Amino acid sequence: MQGWQTLRTGASRVTGGCLTFRVTDRDAFLLSPPLSLPTTPDDVLEVRLRAPAGGAFQWFWRSDRSGPYGGFSQERSVTFTMPPGPAERTVRVRPRWHSSPRIEGVRFDVPEDRPGAYALRSIRVLRVPPAAPVKPAFDFSSGPAGWTGDDGLPAAVRGGLLLRSSAGPVQSPPLLLAGVQPRYVVMDATAPASVRRSAPVVVMVTLQSEDGRALHTLSAEIRPSGRSKVSVALPGGIGAPGSLELAVADTGAKPVVVHALRLSSDPEPVALDSAPTGYEWQTQPWSREYRVPVAQRRIDVAREAPTETRPVASDYTVAMWYFAAWEPEYTWDGWRQVAERSPWRLPLLYDSSDPEMEYSGIRFYRASNPRVLDWHVHWLREHAVNLMVWDWYPQIREDGRFDPGFFGNRALEIGFLGKKSVGDPPVATNRFAETMPFAVMWTNHAPMNRLGEGLAEYLVDQFFLQPNYYRMDGKPFLSLWSAGDLISGAGGEAQARAVLDRLRTVARERGLPGVYIAAVHGVTSREQAARLGVDGVMGYNYIGSGGSRTATRNIGDRTIRDQIEDFATQSIPGHQALWSSLASAFGRDYLLATTPMQNWEPTLREGSPVMVDHTPDSYRELLRRAKATIEKHGLRRFVTVEAFNEWLEGSYVEPSTQWGFGYLEAIRDVFGRRAGEGGR
Repeated sequence: MQGWQTLRTGASRVTGGCLTFRVTDRDAFLLSPPLSLPTTPDDVLEVRLRAPAGGAFQWFWRSDRSGPYGGFSQERSVTFTMPPGPAERTVRVRPRWHSSPRIEGVRFDVPEDRPGAYALRSIRVLRVPPAAPVKPAFDFSSGPAGWTGDDGLPAAVRGGLLLRSSAGPVQSPPLLLAGVQPRYVVMDATAPASVRRSAPVVVMVTLQSEDGRALHTLSAEIRPSGRSKVSVALPGGIGAPGSLELAVADTGAKPVVVHALRLSSDPEPVALDSAPTGYEWQTQPWSREYRVPVAQRRIDVAREAPTETRPVASDYTVAMWYFAAWEPEYTWDGWRQVAERSPWRLPLLYDSSDPEMEYSGIRFYRASNPRVLDWHVHWLREHAVNLMVWDWYPQIREDGRFDPGFFGNRALEIGFLGKKSVGDPPVATNRFAETMPFAVMWTNHAPMNRLGEGLAEYLVDQFFLQPNYYRMDGKPFLSLWSAGDLISGAGGEAQARAVLDRLRTVARERGLPGVYIAAVHGVTSREQAARLGVDGVMGYNYIGSGGSRTATRNIGDRTIRDQIEDFATQSIPGHQALWSSLASAFGRDYLLATTPMQNWEPTLREGSPVMVDHTPDSYRELLRRAKATIEKHGLRRFVTVEAFNEWLEGSYVEPSTQWGFGYLEAIRDVFGRRAGEGGR
């Protein structure tokens, strides 16, 4: 095994020169031993394997161990697709990881929903000697002219350089610019006439520095039905490029053939049937979000407190997922990234007294600030939300003991429960004991799925015994993020069952009747739930439940594939289909979930779900159908909303300058009970 670990897989062994394992659950992956690997721009990751089916495989890498996933993140990842077939295959992909000077570990994820037996023969990092610089004028009629594909091999040619969206970008050799002052990229190319008939095909041109960093990305439109020559003006002030990268932007486009390409000081004459069509691609191209015509006034929590709350009652449990990591340490998807990538997504709240919460001139808030929680609870109560479900992240110390100290846990323990610091002794009660019930989700993402000593006692003593901790069937309610992560962290299904049994034992020792546990992921049948000791199932969000289409964009040196779904024609029907299926499978122990919106474009992750044409009105319609589904199937009157404040992932019903109170008002309109109305 040479130090490699297989996680969320069956038993693994080395046989016949291969590492073999069987996948039975979602999110199965291999984790490397510690590495110390300096990077170069031309590095290629190679894997030789046999897989039960084709699909999308994914590499992750880390240069440190920060963040909730031990240094791994979507920003440090690359995906490749392998076609189906029983033969062993060698697949190479260029990770473009050179922005990290040194790699400390890699992770290899097999496709979702592709169970079966895998045989892995080798994993290698290929490093080729740097090519000699060449003049920036290429004629591809006789070959790739030194250009390489995403796999590091010579680029494909078909009467010219072949660009295919499915194959990823192609890379030029180093450029020799002595005596040349380039101002234009001139491209001679052909796009097939069948590509959307009259619409041009967009080719992204990325200018890179000598060390492989992206300097700028431009776009060139290649007209279909015939050969076109286009001149794309280079912006000033970015420096001389050391290389070029080309990629087709539209995943639905057929291949483009580039016959010739050069950097030139002047635009060259163009064909009679075309004109210079180059234009600079926006550095932040996402714009699929509606904005209110007049933004709400922002509120400074240092100077203003909520007025008297006028709570709106409900005959339903309306549970709001609450993401609480908005602290200065949240440096990968936090306020800085919101300010830089999506500054129209601003919460109404900010804190003028907290200088650490200002980014790019925009003020934000610290989630653990009790004054922030005062406003949040005030707004939730006024809009018929009567349960906060908190993301809660357990960690483990080197000595094997449970560690509650992740900064994302401060808001719950300090802001809500009123403790001085995370990990302090339990409080007897809290300031929201009479006004807002709460529950926690054991967010056991790997590597936070490792089980530390004392975790069960902490859950019970710190949370379950609070007077306003939410109960289902009289028992404290616990949401479990992933049954699969629990199984892999415990070492097997029986061991995972023992972990949950011990939690219930500790609860009973403290005088509680047990624990009601609902799994978000990884439980697909009542039989599996019974084996594991899980009482029910629920959902976080239902992204892609009604289908989607793929669109690509280039951000620097990375190609990002957005999974775009229309809210009215795909998201709403997709929710309804899932609701009915899960209600049939689990009955009253399915807790219905809703997704008001999603747009991960600013996260810059390899795959970004994007719901388009979502509005408060369309979410109000989804909630009406949710309510009707609950009554039709006799489900518990329990519905979740994801989420209150997932700002960079584009899922937030918290009052904002973008949406105002629109989404909270939709919840109130559907599930609120007006004064004088009787309950049922």
